[in-house]
Amino acid sequence: MSTQAPLFIAQEAVCFYPISTIYESCPRYLFYALLLASCVTRWTGWLADVFLGAAATYAGVAAIQAFILVSSPSSPVDPGPVTIPYLPNNTSLWGNFPQLITERDSVMIQPAALELDADAVNAIVITGYLVFLPLQCWSRVLSQERIRVILFYLWNILMFAGSICALIYSSTSKNTPTQYMFCYSDLPPFDESSSDGWQPSWRTSTWNNSVWSIFSNSTLWGQLGDICFNPCFNSSQILRQQTALDVWVATSSSVLDHPHSFWNKFVYSRRYIYSLLGATVILNIILLVSRFFPYSSRIPSVQMVVVWRERKAIWSSFREGFCLVKALAAQNNLPPRKSSTWRRFRSVLSRRFAKECLRLLADSLILIGLLLSIIISPLTLIAFVAWIEWYIYNDGPSQENPQQVAQWSPLVSIGLLLMSAMILRWKYHVASTQELDDEIYTLRERLADVERRRLLHAEGDRHTETSHRV
Repeated sequence: MSTQAPLFIAQEAVCFYPISTIYESCPRYLFYALLLASCVTRWTGWLADVFLGAAATYAGVAAIQAFILVSSPSSPVDPGPVTIPYLPNNTSLWGNFPQLITERDSVMIQPAALELDADAVNAIVITGYLVFLPLQCWSRVLSQERIRVILFYLWNILMFAGSICALIYSSTSKNTPTQYMFCYSDLPPFDESSSDGWQPSWRTSTWNNSVWSIFSNSTLWGQLGDICFNPCFNSSQILRQQTALDVWVATSSSVLDHPHSFWNKFVYSRRYIYSLLGATVILNIILLVSRFFPYSSRIPSVQMVVVWRERKAIWSSFREGFCLVKALAAQNNLPPRKSSTWRRFRSVLSRRFAKECLRLLADSLILIGLLLSIIISPLTLIAFVAWIEWYIYNDGPSQENPQQVAQWSPLVSIGLLLMSAMILRWKYHVASTQELDDEIYTLRERLADVERRRLLHAEGDRHTETSHRV
């Protein structure tokens, strides 16, 4: 075997499942637009419900996929070494094989594939979680009814859990082993090719025997259905068909590992984005605790409109609290012979002083968290969406054009849903007299049921107050 005409060559390749149609650019951009519309129309009620409901269902599907990807990872295939013809670094084959393996006589084969849906799922579920903070601070409609609040917070929990699973899966996918393809030296492959499936006969006892058998026998090579032999086509994923696998070879003008690109390293670094995400989680926790923790806060609401309207009362309450703490610290309940240091120390240890200090601290944290939420939440949303979309852009071109039905059908569905909701708003204007009478009868029955439940709740509250007094 001569180095000028080797039997076959090996070169690095990227084996991946392309982004699913549901997560292509058009549905993703529609999702962002729906979230933006939910924020802009937050005071309308029914219109915000349409936009937020459509966005929530789309993000919920992505969250469920994140759960499945984490809980059902791909089954690893046993690795094995493959000996390859030795090629010097100055070989003339570089022009046809840009990722050629040289100066080595063996490579380690362990079939695996990247799941590019992971990036799109990250974009959707994390954006869905991030938008919760500005909606919590600005939307009065979402906090008017308790059942609406419960539904909103359940969706937030789903997005938070989906974000954690998506980030875990993304971190584990970085450990995907390097993939190789094997080709005849005079038959360079296409830049990208797809799998037609995997035949058990393509792998015999070991990977080494399989590769050498295929390239030593033209009949076996002809059964591949491709120019090159790609062991990664032997991998599988629970949510994908094996024929959905693609393999790609980076050219000299492309970037094989785009996370090391200039944009990602200096403009939107991963550490910067994750720091903003961490700050958002902390602010969300602070606002959630302030909403559900059973204590009387000086901050009447986490709604910015309410806080701004009651700003003078809030400031007066804080000022009174500081004056009270100062007065408690200056109290002197001991005889004059005691030292002033001991008197101050004793006042600090008093229960009332500690309670007022903790209350001031908690209210200050809530107010600071609320003010920071106004600044950080839009900044985090814009930075993350720009960063993750640039990341997805570097995953490769879209599989479908915007003209294809799978790309524009979600927009048409939202348009029809919005049109239906607008028509239903006019139901009393076009209803007949009989329909109005039936509606009045139904509303009266519903009102009677609500009044009965109100009496039961009032009786339960009185019973609770009586038991507490006893």
